[in-house]
Amino acid sequence: MHDLTSTLVAVGSPPGRGGVGCLRLSGSRAAEIGLRLFRPASSTRGPEASGPPCFGRFLDRDGRPLDHGYLVLFAGTASYTGEDSAELWSHGSPAVLAELVEAAIAAGARPAGPGEFTYRALRNGRIDLSRAEAIRDLVGARTLYQARLAFSQAEGAVARRVAPLREALEEWIARAEAAVEFVEEAETHLPPGRFGGAIDEAIERCTELLAGFRVGRIVHDGATLAIVGMPNVGKSSLFNRLLERDRAIVTEIAGTTRDTVEEDLDVGGIPLRLIDTAGLRAVADPVEDEGVRRAHAARAEADLVLLVLDGSLPPADDELAALERACSEAERGRTIVVRNKSDLPLAGDGEEVEPDAIDVSALTGEGIDELRRELRTRLVGTGTLEDPIITDARHARSLEDARDSLTRAASALRSGMSEELVLEDLREAMRRLGEITGEFTTEDLYDRIFSTFCIGK
Repeated sequence: MHDLTSTLVAVGSPPGRGGVGCLRLSGSRAAEIGLRLFRPASSTRGPEASGPPCFGRFLDRDGRPLDHGYLVLFAGTASYTGEDSAELWSHGSPAVLAELVEAAIAAGARPAGPGEFTYRALRNGRIDLSRAEAIRDLVGARTLYQARLAFSQAEGAVARRVAPLREALEEWIARAEAAVEFVEEAETHLPPGRFGGAIDEAIERCTELLAGFRVGRIVHDGATLAIVGMPNVGKSSLFNRLLERDRAIVTEIAGTTRDTVEEDLDVGGIPLRLIDTAGLRAVADPVEDEGVRRAHAARAEADLVLLVLDGSLPPADDELAALERACSEAERGRTIVVRNKSDLPLAGDGEEVEPDAIDVSALTGEGIDELRRELRTRLVGTGTLEDPIITDARHARSLEDARDSLTRAASALRSGMSEELVLEDLREAMRRLGEITGEFTTEDLYDRIFSTFCIGK
């Protein structure tokens, strides 16, 4: 990844067949190699750097016509990577694209690794590290809200919010360094109380940025919901109803679900991983017993648990025990109790057993909208979902480390320690903030971050 002198090649379109495919080249020989794989149509002029797409034929390794499409050349000043680039827009045939890659390699290009185009954009000053990570998140977005938030960050939202904090720290570090260096000069002395006040303000700004991270993490990473309950209460039917399609097998035979079944659901812009589980009961069948074990594991690891009861029947002893556990302090915040089969008469003591349960019918869809609202409320609270600035755990750790350094600086200042010691903590805070945008980042960290990108981006 660190060889910036070679010319990269990779397929930039998704795997599989499609109407249009894209081959990307970036590096000093991008235009040369792109032109070797292309013959313009006789009625058109050849392509020009940063000019319009040029129609023609693409050639294989032996110079034989392979497909027709468009070649686009980009000058380094106008390209994504900040260096000369080319894109070949062919039909989306995997065989055609694979041959074009091989032809480009034969002409002198090198296969790109994961995220290597974006890495070059970073190293050439086109973007900072936080924007690079946002581009990765935009490519991997599972909901429209995730995509919009990632796009905002790719436009520099994180760097813009961190910048005032860094600028204020830079000013006070410079003033403190001058005070230490020219201790005998009166004009370099720090105003009494102003230095400590500036540090306190910086701590407050870090706290403000971190305030939305709980929601930001859920938006970024998503959450998991385990659907648990006794056999035949309608867990799989409810799973299908939430997905609005038949995904899990539903029968009247107890023990039909013997393994976890997982699917993604968009709940008001929040990606939620639904996990349908085997019915919780004592069984002799070793296969079903393994399903029950996995159901318990899914419940233990999930962010939210949907405890499903059959509202048409009095709760069994095992269900009463599960309800008691759901009401415990440890489980109350992440457990939602649902009484299914509201299309049937409610058992006489159902409301007394769990008055706060949500009544739904997986058969008719009654109560499903209320259940979706409750899921979203448990995940991100009520009201309008404000765009969180910090969604990446790496950024949050850097901010927390910066705040810790600032807190030590404030404590040292109040204790009457020398300004040299205070300065060390302030410089450490600056380094931590610089990690967010990549100004103070090791190559090992670059490797870890860009290894999570797809090839071709």
